Amino acid sequence: MKNKLKRLFFLKKLSLVQQLIVVLSFVGLLLVAVMMPLVDYNLSSIIDKQMYETLSMSQYAYFDGYMPNSRQDKPTFHIVYNHQSNAFVTTNIEPKQAVYELYNDLFKEDLEKIQTSSVNKIKNKGIYANETFYYMITRFTDDSSYYLISIVNSSYSTELITSLRNQIIYIQYGFFVIFAIVMILWVLTLINPLKKIKNYIDGIKERKKSELVIDRADEIGVVSKALVEMKEDLDRQESIKEEMIHNISHDLKTPIALIQTYSQSVKDDIYPYGDKNSSMDIILENADRLEHKVKSFLYLNRLDYLNGENIELGTFDMKQLIEKIVTQMDALKPDVSLETDLEDVCFVGDEEHWRVAIENIIENASRYAQSKISIILKERYLEIYNDGESIDEEILPFLFDPYVKGVKGQFGLGLSIVRKISDMFGYTVSAMNRETGVSFIFRKK
Repeated sequence: MKNKLKRLFFLKKLSLVQQLIVVLSFVGLLLVAVMMPLVDYNLSSIIDKQMYETLSMSQYAYFDGYMPNSRQDKPTFHIVYNHQSNAFVTTNIEPKQAVYELYNDLFKEDLEKIQTSSVNKIKNKGIYANETFYYMITRFTDDSSYYLISIVNSSYSTELITSLRNQIIYIQYGFFVIFAIVMILWVLTLINPLKKIKNYIDGIKERKKSELVIDRADEIGVVSKALVEMKEDLDRQESIKEEMIHNISHDLKTPIALIQTYSQSVKDDIYPYGDKNSSMDIILENADRLEHKVKSFLYLNRLDYLNGENIELGTFDMKQLIEKIVTQMDALKPDVSLETDLEDVCFVGDEEHWRVAIENIIENASRYAQSKISIILKERYLEIYNDGESIDEEILPFLFDPYVKGVKGQFGLGLSIVRKISDMFGYTVSAMNRETGVSFIFRKK
């Protein structure tokens, strides 16, 4: 069964035009193999019905006293048979010998059948002299020993069938040709934008500048728009990546250079900050700064890895987590008031990752806050507000990108980590300038 299905999918290896030619060829063969026999069958049924109606009308006319002329264009022949004398009494068939030939070759069995049965009428058709004849045998109502046998040649019905069939064939294939032309034109309208899309993708692969303009509202237009958006996103990510490498190299270079310089100075008994302890404090401070930088960068990469994995998401008590963080931050930032308005809410995700995200936001807010930080927790909603200065409107749309820093920013990775964590667990995070201060808001998607 699988092999048969594989054979059916050979079309995938062909171009759209080739696929269309194969499909149209199949439809054409289907018309010949299936439709034409059905047309012939239906036409034959219609002709049979008309021929039997013709015989019925002819017999009604005969019983009313009208005897058709045998020399008419499409004559109906009548034979009166007497059962008792076993003889053909009257007929309009000439020569008379033809009656016996018709009897033997055409209607003998049905004539014998009607004599021995209770039916009053039998209709049928048969072959005589290589031609099809329709006949109807009817018992006389006033004398049951007499039977009227009416016969008509099918030559004109054959002509009618041929004429009707030809007309249907012409109509079918005319429609098929029009349909084929329309389908080919339609496929051609698909091929052109698909070629543009392919060239555009090749340009992306080869890192060439390319444009894709397809003015369509269908699926091809949707795909082309998605590709353009993807290209813009890739360009933006590439730019961020280059900037990130530049920033990393710069941020790592400075503390490493300081550590090397000051360490060499201390080794040479030279103390840049007056004494050994002060100079060593500077070295340790830069080492801590370097360590924090590396840890943040590694954690950001770890989040990228986790975001690509199919992880099972659970829930945890967000109110309890925030209360723990606030207790710790109160001790570290006694000059900033931490206010909370918390409902009993569970968030989706890993508690430790969320701890990092919320601590980063609160730590960021504490650098800007004048006097207070407030945290509001509701169902599917978390807001962390500080009453510090507003964020530059030009920076606001890019605030969560890596290495975008505010005025008092340190490494430029904290908010990027926050966004990756929220995205990973199905939340959005945004920053909003208030009339006084700034709010960071998490919402469930």
